[in-house]
Amino acid sequence: MAVFRYSAVHKGSEDHDESGTIVAQDKIQAFDKLTRLGYTRVGLQKVEGMAALLQRMTADIR
Repeated sequence: MAVFRYSAVHKGSEDHDESGTIVAQDKIQAFDKLTRLGYTRVGLQKVEGMAALLQRMTADIR
């Protein structure tokens, strides 16, 4: 499982940008998870190394 940082806008609040971490198999699955939760304008960046290991445990979305 890969860890990604995301930055997205929730459909209900167009003026508020949300960010966090998500755990998914790949970038496509991470994008699908976020769109199913109602996020638009999704930006993803893969986290690697020790940071990925630590952030996997405290991810916002699994």
